[in-house]
Amino acid sequence: MRQKGIRMSARFDTCHGTLVIHAVGGAECTEPDCVDLEYVRHFLVLECEEVTGGCQCTALVEFAQAS
Repeated sequence: MRQKGIRMSARFDTCHGTLVIHAVGGAECTEPDCVDLEYVRHFLVLECEEVTGGCQCTALVEFAQAS
């Protein structure tokens, strides 16, 4: 079974980090060497508000909507 995973990795360019999409736009990956922030390359994609502890940009969006 492991052999299949190795072949799959060779065929697809993937990142094992988590892609975090920010409410104010933009994205970042938890993998420090990741340079391609496309959704399809990442196994896990989260909105920044789903990250434990939240994100500062979520507060900015809420403030802007309240104004």
